[in-house]
Amino acid sequence: MVSQLSEIRRRELLAVVKERGHCTIGELCERFAISVPTAHRDINVLMADSAVRKVHGGVEYVPESEGTSSWNSGFEVRISRHRARKQEVACKAIRLLEPDDVVFLDSSTTALYLARELIRSDLGRLTIVTNSGCIASEFHRFSRDTTLISIGGIYNAQLNSFLGGIARGTMEGLRINKVFLSAVGVSEHGIFTFHEDHAVFLGRLIERCETGVLLADSSKFGREALFRICGLGELGVVVSDCKLEPEGWLADSGLSLL
Repeated sequence: MVSQLSEIRRRELLAVVKERGHCTIGELCERFAISVPTAHRDINVLMADSAVRKVHGGVEYVPESEGTSSWNSGFEVRISRHRARKQEVACKAIRLLEPDDVVFLDSSTTALYLARELIRSDLGRLTIVTNSGCIASEFHRFSRDTTLISIGGIYNAQLNSFLGGIARGTMEGLRINKVFLSAVGVSEHGIFTFHEDHAVFLGRLIERCETGVLLADSSKFGREALFRICGLGELGVVVSDCKLEPEGWLADSGLSLL
């Protein structure tokens, strides 16, 4: 009977992770009223079937078609997840750009959607800086009057980006007036990621830039992860696909809502 209940719980747990894409261990413990060791045991069983994979602080879903053939397959899955939402966020965010802006685009899939919108737009005289391997691979598609700078460093396959001391050191020498970034989760306590180097890198960028723009589709709100990037008050604008009500903790943060 216990084994049957465990199997039912694991099927339900997999359904939740599949729906959301990824979950923290804490979220799963709260959702199913289980202990951390039990959550890890359930995840290990699902990993044996190649249904999920562990990431820092949590677990993410592995589609049946993906298998385990690629280092950065998780990133490839995220590109197609919530496609319509990310496209809407990108279309809104492009309105915040002006000629002569020096812009940083992070390694998130939503920033990639914004980069592709920029390629299709007639915006010129921009300087775009990125640590995203995916965005850098599309540099040849940008207009000739766009200056493009790729940041090197230690490659992170899950994020398809370059991080570490080399990346941070390079950023210290650049004047960037707008940073566009996304996050695993957004709550009244700030914005979060599963990766420590990622949090340190983006947090330092936010400290140095004039305006931090958070790109967050509706699946990101009310979630947290292991590492905090920054507080909401350190950002300037949040862009989402959903209608953000000007009340509650978002209003208290002082952010402009788009």
